[in-house]
Amino acid sequence: MQRIIFRWITLSVVLVWSLSPAIAQKPDSLGRIRYKYDFIVPTNGSFISAIHAANNRPDKSKRFRIFIKSSMYRIKGEGNPIKITENGKEITIPSPMTILTAPNTSICGEGMLGTQIESMPMHEGISCTSTLFLNGADSTYIQDLELWSNFRDDPTAFANRAVALNEKNCKGNIFKRLSLMSNQDTYYTNDGGTTYLEECAIRGTVDFICGGGTIYFNRCDIELRTRGGDGKRDIICAPATEAFREYGYVFNGCRIFGAREQDGRYMLGRPWKNAPRAVFISTLMELLPDSTGWTEMHGTLPRLFSEYESMDSQFRLLPTTFRRKQYKDTNNVATTMRYPASLTDQEAERYDVDKVFPGWHPDRRAALVDPPIVHVRDRGNLFWDDVPEACLYAICKNRDVIAFTTEPNYTVPKGTAEGACFSVRCANFYGGLGERSNEVVYPNR
Repeated sequence: MQRIIFRWITLSVVLVWSLSPAIAQKPDSLGRIRYKYDFIVPTNGSFISAIHAANNRPDKSKRFRIFIKSSMYRIKGEGNPIKITENGKEITIPSPMTILTAPNTSICGEGMLGTQIESMPMHEGISCTSTLFLNGADSTYIQDLELWSNFRDDPTAFANRAVALNEKNCKGNIFKRLSLMSNQDTYYTNDGGTTYLEECAIRGTVDFICGGGTIYFNRCDIELRTRGGDGKRDIICAPATEAFREYGYVFNGCRIFGAREQDGRYMLGRPWKNAPRAVFISTLMELLPDSTGWTEMHGTLPRLFSEYESMDSQFRLLPTTFRRKQYKDTNNVATTMRYPASLTDQEAERYDVDKVFPGWHPDRRAALVDPPIVHVRDRGNLFWDDVPEACLYAICKNRDVIAFTTEPNYTVPKGTAEGACFSVRCANFYGGLGERSNEVVYPNR
């Protein structure tokens, strides 16, 4: 979509603030409401402190924006006592989970590969290991960070369930450029409601996308991790779609790649419980699945497991002739499913974002704001044309974010080293930063 840029006459007053505590709303020099980050990690405190601040704010009808600087953050979780069952015995452990319950919260990192949140669970389990647990946290927006469990590099932990992200009873969540890493049960969409993911990366081994809800994966990377050469197959998803839902898991324009040992062997999914639905639309399968595509679990019958124009690494259409259509029910009776292994063109059109989420348009809401053209004058005064769509501007020095402003100008601090490069990134309404602008060198000669 082409952006129309309006040129405004700006006041000479420069409003700039560093990475410090912020006011949620601040009019710019033209009287327009723009937003600052409410909490900056680590300047204002830890990741867990930021989540607590979001949960405890008095007015949850207004969006709370968290910005996280690039770094590795190891977190221990809430620490409150929880009971789990291990080896048949009930034990009490400190919770390793960090829980967001407040709606209208944004968690925006500086970059997906450079902003990492790692949890360190000592006990496995789908209900007690979430690096981040979104419990009823409607309208959560997450961008440009990675959530992972320290089980990810444990060579003996392939069968251990360790959740990077857990959603329960959430509606209207949007994740953009979010990386999730673990082995089994990486992303648990437990009664997940409705969630849209775009350009995300999800890594795991067994059922690493599992649960209920209508979950739309748009142009996401699905990475199969190694299981240590033990000959076992990876399984991408285990949907447990609620019976009343028309849509379950929708993988659109995604890419499947990873451990070469899984080539020709892994499974696209298996039915967990309820009325499982999963479709793969125009997915690039750089590693090929087993020819049957799908497998069984617990006697659950899938409501719909299908594909449309799956492609191999050479963009050739994959045949679905041998895809599994027969499943055994809980009485061990074989039942042949009546849905098609391949969708028709008309059926595939039903999986466009606007049809899965009518009236919501999460792909448009998650759109990033294009950067301006930055100029420099008078040995350090940066300026650019105002971008009306921008929530705020992030000032980058040598590509690292160092400050924010709502005005289309910035004065480089005295004492800045010669040769430093400056650029600008624009934030969208949620606080997610777009790409960097052109770079200008200080000082201007």
